[in-house]
Amino acid sequence: MRSLIETLDRLLGHVERAAALLAGLLILAMMALVCAEVLGRGLFNHPVRGSIDIIEQVMVALVTLGIAYCQSHFGNVRMTLVSDRLTGRAKWLSELFALAIALFVVVILAKGSWLNFQRAWGNGGDTPEIGIPLWPGILLVTAALGLLGLRLAVQCAEAVRLILQPKDGSRLFGHPADAIETTPYE
Repeated sequence: MRSLIETLDRLLGHVERAAALLAGLLILAMMALVCAEVLGRGLFNHPVRGSIDIIEQVMVALVTLGIAYCQSHFGNVRMTLVSDRLTGRAKWLSELFALAIALFVVVILAKGSWLNFQRAWGNGGDTPEIGIPLWPGILLVTAALGLLGLRLAVQCAEAVRLILQPKDGSRLFGHPADAIETTPYE
């Protein structure tokens, strides 16, 4: 089971890194657009037409594409006050509980996002100034939530494995079981 989980983690990691790289490139493009907007408006009295519409659509990608990568490195905001002080099965039970709640929420959000995409696809809808369709951004949110859901499912499987074998190490969680020493914050 350990090798299957690590293989899934590795494959998922490639997709997450590609999505995070795309988000970084989009940040660069958005910064260039904002610079062009400021220079065009200030120097030539001619703003970039539809820049607000473009930025609205790019922001969707910026916000969602890096979420799964962040979760894979546990760079998200989490309450670890309890789980970091636990050891063995208790630690992995608390991790599983937190991950299962997160997975439940992500599944609900992904379902709602998918339904919203279907409405946008069927009814149309576009941005007010230059008419960019709204459905690609909504579909991107659904895909990003799906990727996050897969990451959380792999982490849940690893937590279950560690509950069954609490002395075994974990590459996903980045440390051997019970290796975290609790030291007072300085």
